[in-house]
Amino acid sequence: MKKIGIVALFSFSVIAADHAQEIEARQDNFQHLDATADLLDDEFDKDVLNWERIMPLAQSAHLTVEEQKTLFPEGSADNSRARTKIWVQKAEFEGKFDTLSQQFMLISEAAVEQDEVAARAALDKAFAQCRSCHMNYRSLW
Repeated sequence: MKKIGIVALFSFSVIAADHAQEIEARQDNFQHLDATADLLDDEFDKDVLNWERIMPLAQSAHLTVEEQKTLFPEGSADNSRARTKIWVQKAEFEGKFDTLSQQFMLISEAAVEQDEVAARAALDKAFAQCRSCHMNYRSLW
């Protein structure tokens, strides 16, 4: 009977360790996304837009969001800043990531066309999506 208990305890700690890696990866990704968004914002504050700088930043942000969508498996709320509401409203949560990803792609596409109005609109929507997600899904502690 002791062996079963030990195996069960070991199995639980292995699962928790697996989620620790995902939690760390998603926190790293959010930091990277935040830094990239800040760099994009800085580029749009300049008098002359550098499309060659904006495009890779937008593409990097898009790829980070796409990766981020994979880092919220069931059971990974423990020891994270994420609210359990994420897993209760999984479709809505993932939809917010889809919208955010799309906005960064729109910035990249606008950079190809050098369409400042479209790029700025997409950046504004991306920032609004970030705020919305933080308000709904991130614990403040």
